[in-house]
Amino acid sequence: DASVHMAYVAQQELDRYDAMVWHTVKRKAAFDKRVLAQSPREVIFKEGQLVQFHYSGLHNMLEARWKLLPKWSAPH
Repeated sequence: DASVHMAYVAQQELDRYDAMVWHTVKRKAAFDKRVLAQSPREVIFKEGQLVQFHYSGLHNMLEARWKLLPKWSAPH
């Protein structure tokens, strides 16, 4: 019984991860569609426009001290 239960839990984790990935893909597609409808070319920022960038390297940090750092830059 325990091995069946553990297999069930493992499958639920896989299903949850799969749902998360599909949700992310769906949201990215919707965002890209909206952005490309407004500007169907490369987006070039001009001096003086507010932009932010994402620190993607912080997602791979497993130490607790990195978890409280901001993931986005201040607008500049």
